[in-house]
Amino acid sequence: MYVCPRCKAPLVEFACHACGASYPVVQEIPCFITAPSGGSSRNISEIYDEIYMHHQDVWIDQGRSERFQKWFSELATSLSTGPLLEIGCGEGILLATFRSRTRAGVDPSIRALLRARQRSAAQCAVARAEELPFPSEAFDIVASVGVMEHFEDQDAASREIRRVLCRSGRYLALIHIDMTRSERLRQKVREFLFPRPHPVALARWIRKKLFHRIVQPLRKSYTIESARSILERNGLTVTQVITRDTHRAAPLAGRHVVIFVAEKAAS
Repeated sequence: MYVCPRCKAPLVEFACHACGASYPVVQEIPCFITAPSGGSSRNISEIYDEIYMHHQDVWIDQGRSERFQKWFSELATSLSTGPLLEIGCGEGILLATFRSRTRAGVDPSIRALLRARQRSAAQCAVARAEELPFPSEAFDIVASVGVMEHFEDQDAASREIRRVLCRSGRYLALIHIDMTRSERLRQKVREFLFPRPHPVALARWIRKKLFHRIVQPLRKSYTIESARSILERNGLTVTQVITRDTHRAAPLAGRHVVIFVAEKAAS
């Protein structure tokens, strides 16, 4: 199933005869980030490996409740049950809920993927969104949740997503648009205190802030309009925008959470 992420030629035992690249396999997980790209990729892998070394279920307190996972999985299923790729799948919590016949996940952290592999039979690989190790038109659905903000190159990643989508394939991209300080405070109050207290979740969140604080690299700011522009200039037509205002029943963490449903545009 894999191709060389650099030149897209087929791999033979994870070696590319076209460009001479070869890729290691760690505990049956291929690693396609083998050298820094622009001086940053290796550092990003190390940063996320350190995050997962100190934390488990890292993103649960960022709107990834079981209710949200079920809802998002059903959204993907309503579009297709064909092959699915999750970019930035982390520990595989959401990846395990998808009902697609074939599932794959990529992430920069080998530590995260070792946990993801324990949760499901999905195919996992260490890779960048900007250099996906899959053939063209391999997936009916590509999903990313809170990941687009951290792409090294949003345009290159969007083009790669379009490339691996089949004709009329769909990209589900959840992003977080900017919030003011007061909006962030209100969100945390709703999440942990009111109308229903969640003391265990609150304690877990405080612990993360005090011990081995999680700081993600490459945080980019978006508005709905700027994110839509990136997708559409790279061949992805936005067909639906989902927010708490447009879909009141959607279990989204706040008005700062936006989901784009985009379709691969014809060449």
